[in-house]
Amino acid sequence: MKGGFLIKKEQFDKLLETGFLDKILDTSFDGFTYTDENGYITYINKTYSELTGLPEEFILGNSIHELVKQGYPISRMCLEVFKTRKTKSEVIRYSDKSEREIMVTLVPVYDAEGVFRGIVGNLRDLTELMKLRRQMEITHLEYKQELRKQEEANQALWQRILELLVETGDAEAVAKSKQMRDLVELAYRICHVHSTVLITGESGAGKDVFCKLVHKFSGGDAPYIKISCGAIPENLLESELFGYEPGAFTGAGKSGKPGIFELAGNGIVFLDEIGEMPLQLQVKLLTVLQDRTFFRIGGTKEQPMNARVIAATNRNLKEEVANGNFRGDLYYRLNVIPVYIPPLRERREDILPLTDHVLARLNRENGTKKTLGVELQGILTAYDWPGNVRELNNVIERMYVLSRNNVLDTENLPEELCSLAEDTGLLLAGNQGRTLKEKMEAVEARLILRSLRADATLQEIAGRLGINISTLERKIGRYNLPRRYKKQE
Repeated sequence: MKGGFLIKKEQFDKLLETGFLDKILDTSFDGFTYTDENGYITYINKTYSELTGLPEEFILGNSIHELVKQGYPISRMCLEVFKTRKTKSEVIRYSDKSEREIMVTLVPVYDAEGVFRGIVGNLRDLTELMKLRRQMEITHLEYKQELRKQEEANQALWQRILELLVETGDAEAVAKSKQMRDLVELAYRICHVHSTVLITGESGAGKDVFCKLVHKFSGGDAPYIKISCGAIPENLLESELFGYEPGAFTGAGKSGKPGIFELAGNGIVFLDEIGEMPLQLQVKLLTVLQDRTFFRIGGTKEQPMNARVIAATNRNLKEEVANGNFRGDLYYRLNVIPVYIPPLRERREDILPLTDHVLARLNRENGTKKTLGVELQGILTAYDWPGNVRELNNVIERMYVLSRNNVLDTENLPEELCSLAEDTGLLLAGNQGRTLKEKMEAVEARLILRSLRADATLQEIAGRLGINISTLERKIGRYNLPRRYKKQE
């Protein structure tokens, strides 16, 4: 017996004679058929006729050989099973108006003695299921096409951003890290809306750079006015923001003075160090943002507020709100578009491009061609830069001015970077003739080794180095470094 199932012929014949089998199978949603050992179709249920469109009187008693001649596909399949004695399944598609798709399964039947007794067929309607499958395939294809279009649009967007940076003279300032590329793209996306923006990040991280990018991407024609809320006394800050009428207070000018909100017109007002703004003045700023109008000090004429407000702070304003030092309603009014500028230590791949940008500017201004030495590149990359980009700019400019050579080396390093210079100097000594990549890897290995000596977890060390844990673990193994770090609790 090559396959199929067993049945006692007497039992099967009895079921057929009593009509009990008909009652059972006619309730099924599947079609059933039985072809005897001589090739004659002796049974079909009602569903079989409905699925095939063939009447019972035409099928019953007919030979599969005759039906094959007339082109009926199920009979062709049945003939193959007669020859092979193996189960066969196939999806048959009807080309009529119904567009039916029927799964046909034919199974050889044997009696208890292993004698072949015919073929049992099962027909299942897959029409709706196949339509659903094709629709899902179409939907998936459309999704992939839409995804591809989105990727192309993103590439086109980034290309446009690069073109704008070139046009505005900032091409060299394009960041290399994903964090900063995302921020540059965000600046482009929000440049034409009027929503308020709250930029957070450490001092010197580049909050003002982001604000200037928004201004440049918006066209750069409208005014851009920056004011530091922490650098001006409260009474003067109010007059700077709102302006004043003649004689509004002691010492006020005779002709009055327009404030920043008035002078900015349709441009941008950048409120730096917003966390330093006194609470009393926060109330007035909130009113301006809500009503889009204001009054000069001592004035009665309502002035329109058309400028966009972008604020920045190095404080945690949520904590300031909780401590009662900053108004919660103003915080939420400012924080419509939150922007976080990561510190330089969390995006070390930006250090050398930023350094190149500073050097290029200094070379251009002074007609020189100074470059960075290999050892200095490793030191700059390894340093944590607590003062961020501002500190980096100052260090590079200082070394540029004091350097006697065209290649900047460790000669004029600030004191805080000297310990790194000693480490990398010892590491690079005796490695003359090695490639730049090999020397940089040596510096990297030394930096990781120094970090592993700290009392910190692997996650903390990775965060300090600005890389993820898997990358850190891979580099520890690559450089064969000791696994000395605090275990995660």
